[in-house]
Amino acid sequence: MTIQEIILHEAESTTVDFKATAYKPASNPEFIKDVLAMANAQVPGDRYLIVGVKHNPDNTREILGVPPADQLDDANYHKAILENIEPEIPFTYSYVEVEGKQVGVFRIHSVDDPPYMMRKDSAILKIGHSVIRKGTSTFNLRRADIDRMFAQRQAADPFAGKIDVQLVIDGQKATSTHTCSEAIFPSEVARQKILSILNEKREKRQRYQEMLEKRNSTNPILQGLYQQLQLPEGLDLSSMGRIGQLGPSRYEDLTIEELEKNLLNVKSTYREHDLYAKFEEQAHKLNFILFNDSEQYVEDCSLTVRLPNDAGVSIATKIIDRPETKSAYSTPTARFLQIRYASVQQNAGEYLIRDSIKSLKHGVKNYAFQEPLRVFVPQQASGRQLRFHLTLTAKNLRKPVNKEVVLTIR
Repeated sequence: MTIQEIILHEAESTTVDFKATAYKPASNPEFIKDVLAMANAQVPGDRYLIVGVKHNPDNTREILGVPPADQLDDANYHKAILENIEPEIPFTYSYVEVEGKQVGVFRIHSVDDPPYMMRKDSAILKIGHSVIRKGTSTFNLRRADIDRMFAQRQAADPFAGKIDVQLVIDGQKATSTHTCSEAIFPSEVARQKILSILNEKREKRQRYQEMLEKRNSTNPILQGLYQQLQLPEGLDLSSMGRIGQLGPSRYEDLTIEELEKNLLNVKSTYREHDLYAKFEEQAHKLNFILFNDSEQYVEDCSLTVRLPNDAGVSIATKIIDRPETKSAYSTPTARFLQIRYASVQQNAGEYLIRDSIKSLKHGVKNYAFQEPLRVFVPQQASGRQLRFHLTLTAKNLRKPVNKEVVLTIR
């Protein structure tokens, strides 16, 4: 049956309701109530709210149409529903010409996630309130209605309510964790060592200069020798040394000029060492366990995790290999095993993490990631909550599974 045939011949019912005038404004409480009732109606197929048609008890009707001044944009109505009802109700609003007049048609479709409820107070319905259309009347939703809705959903979708998620931190199930240690990174250790040796060498140079100037200020031969002077080595403060193409060498063996150059480049020189220390030694190892309590596998899964990040958290985009010390006598080490790490992207204000899972077996623990995420939580995040929004899609899931997991930082 076409929409024109419904308008001209169909009587009011559970799936069809006629309104003589348009809903104005779009946030009209009656409009919100009517859409809510239609969405919860326990009937298959599409439902229609038709405006600009006066329907009489004897099933006759008068085509009034919607005047141009009352023809609101589809977006206005969508905004009103999104702001007032949860979960989202799919619908379209369009105009059809009937007897030379424009009739407004709300088509409510694909409403397979009841019960739909108020997400905030309105003039006639309060938060958490819900109504349902039965025949041509609207009733408050009852417990029996809700039980029937869930029974129908589970019968139609074997995975409805059967997928759950738990957070794993450093190999243990957890809902909270501590911040990460902010020990001095290798580049800072090197910087402090270079400065210490530089100060030692500069002091020695100054002492030699003062001694020569005092004792040999008139001796040109000794002055020439001073210009060629190689200063003795500084104290051996640690075994840490400069990294070069031919392997490590002691900072104590370098000249003041070479040390100053190394000091300028210390961050870039030790970048990989810093990353390894941050993400492989200090960061938390984070994963999710996906539970499938249905009676069959969930096949060919894709998992997307979004983390709004306003707490300064860092997530590694790859596994950081332990930095290898290059030597003139070393040979490259072959890597035969490539460990798969989830795709991690940092966008404006959030992390986006994606990975695929061959299947979720039922009755067992399924880890989301082959290799846990490396998550560095700084001291400034203490007292905050990290909210992970997970979306699971699969070949045999009727609709995506959406979950939120909250991690409290102590």
